[in-house]
Amino acid sequence: MSSNYRPELDVSPVLDAERANYFQSQIGVLRWAVEIGRIDIMCEASMLSSILAMPREGHLAAVFHIFGYLKSHHKSQLVFDDSYPVIDNSFNNDADWTDFYGDVREPVPPNAPTTW
Repeated sequence: MSSNYRPELDVSPVLDAERANYFQSQIGVLRWAVEIGRIDIMCEASMLSSILAMPREGHLAAVFHIFGYLKSHHKSQLVFDDSYPVIDNSFNNDADWTDFYGDVREPVPPNAPTTW
């Protein structure tokens, strides 16, 4: 989809019952594709999933654009680094932050339950 497309702002005509059912089934296919690893379309599929109750012509066109992207990028793959990150645990938790925050106290309601 284009980067400035907002499905919630689409004002194209509402789909009839048959085409709305088709739209919903195609969203199901896209969500399945995300589940099996095509996370490159996750945001778009999620955005279009939010309007399943009343899809419009523009939403169906956006679904077709996503399928066009999948057709043209069928050999794409995402590569993840599975190495374990090196984390520096030398951070001092006893730092004095009063210079940054001032002398403040957390506001606690008088009826708050006590902690352990």
